[in-house]
Amino acid sequence: MGRWLCTLLLLLGSPAVAQIQGLDHIPIVVRDLDRSAADFASLGFALKAGRPHANGLRNVHAKFRDGTELELISPDTPTDELSQRYVEWLKQGDGPVSLGLFAPNIAPPAIEGVFFDKRQKSPTDRPEHFAHPNGATTLAAVWLAGSPVERQLVDVVGRWPVDQPVCAPFGKVARVLRLPEGEIVLLPRLSNRPIVGATVAVASLDPVRRFVTRSAVDCPRSVWVETHGLWLELRVH
Repeated sequence: MGRWLCTLLLLLGSPAVAQIQGLDHIPIVVRDLDRSAADFASLGFALKAGRPHANGLRNVHAKFRDGTELELISPDTPTDELSQRYVEWLKQGDGPVSLGLFAPNIAPPAIEGVFFDKRQKSPTDRPEHFAHPNGATTLAAVWLAGSPVERQLVDVVGRWPVDQPVCAPFGKVARVLRLPEGEIVLLPRLSNRPIVGATVAVASLDPVRRFVTRSAVDCPRSVWVETHGLWLELRVH
């Protein structure tokens, strides 16, 4: 995982950063897709069914109008390298498997654990797919669990995340890399998995509280819940 995040930080500090506009989407690998979809629906997300894949993968999307999304994806019988990777991933439980960044023009070279996309919108998208009862509007931030060495690397390379007060399950201060559209939050090592949290922007906490009646962390402008290996923040923007 250390090399995964170090490479990302070096990439963000290189000239290629001009090509990285923001976040794209986060695939969350789950064992039971139907149950996971029901759990996200119970948090107030409108879900769009995916399609069966040739390699046995099935998916469901929580999509937003700007093209960002959270994707629930589940392997059946593995038939290729990707589906086998997902099966192996699930041995540690559900959770985010990789991070998608939005590169609208020329994508930087591929790196382990990170992919680049252009927020492709489907002709089958409908207004109801974006009408989330909890008021969600976009994927606003991703929270990465790094290590002290990687945090020092940021200072050495030089671009750069800023210390920022946060209200989160991970402490009260974090280092934040601000992109034109979204944020990447860098944390001390908390987990053996690189992605520990995601922030979804909402217009108000009033509709959120109709669905999240028992939050794990209650902040002035957000609530946190833990679901399927992901700390999910619903934050007023």
